[in-house]
Amino acid sequence: MKRIALLLALLAVAAVPARAQFSGITAELQLAQDQYLPDEDLQLKVKITNRSGQPVSFGQDDTWITFTIVGENNYLVPKISEMPVSGEFTLLSGQAGARALNLTPYFDFRRPGHYRIAATIKISQWNQEIPCKSAAFTVANGLPLHGMANLQFGVPPPPGVSNAVPEVRNYSLIKVAYLDKLKLYFRLTDGNGRTLKVFPLSQMLSFSQPEAQMDRFNNFHVLTQTGARSFTYSVVSPEGRLIARQTHEYGLTRPVLRATDDGGIFVGGGRQRLSDSDIPPPAPESARSQ
Repeated sequence: MKRIALLLALLAVAAVPARAQFSGITAELQLAQDQYLPDEDLQLKVKITNRSGQPVSFGQDDTWITFTIVGENNYLVPKISEMPVSGEFTLLSGQAGARALNLTPYFDFRRPGHYRIAATIKISQWNQEIPCKSAAFTVANGLPLHGMANLQFGVPPPPGVSNAVPEVRNYSLIKVAYLDKLKLYFRLTDGNGRTLKVFPLSQMLSFSQPEAQMDRFNNFHVLTQTGARSFTYSVVSPEGRLIARQTHEYGLTRPVLRATDDGGIFVGGGRQRLSDSDIPPPAPESARSQ
């Protein structure tokens, strides 16, 4: 009976034509994209607008908002654990605000398919609840690139530990069709195949084959063609952290990955083009001209 009640509540929320509204409060769920890989972080924004004529407070505890995720054939997605959402904030009348939350660690929606997220917000000062406008997304498996899946490497032991068997991890590059474009994803797994990190690196061209090499510290260097003359160069650490990103383009020659005698990796050929998306960010123009 509880499962049926949850499904009926979700269907009622999905039927809301625009934003759910109660006493001048509107709320909606917003996703940056509508397609994800299994285990990819699902960054969700809860946008609330207050037009009630008075200040309204939210986030007093972990029960101020509750989520329900339903998949195909009314499959109710199970929780992995309770999601911490507390953190009080107040919206004045006429003010809008948003809270960003990552649902992936707390709900098991790894199975490919279509899903819909619904949420209910509790307004403690009125002893009332309001539904949010729901959001839909799809989970889809990508295609591991040939020769670039499960590239094994060892992680150094923690400080003070010696003669320990190295922890084995794996790098993979995955091609994902998204609308009319292709995206290149990075995935890091442990020795048991459990996903530790997965996120998009860049767009890619259908006819291009990314280059990938590991340096002496087991950082993963990837060079991907993203346009007729442009390339994205990315470096990911063994912990799955994106530590460098650059844009390169054709010059007299094509950009390629090259190795140094001491095990370093760099982009040879072509030329680098500074971009606001660079990691680390480029120095201010005034500093570069000195």
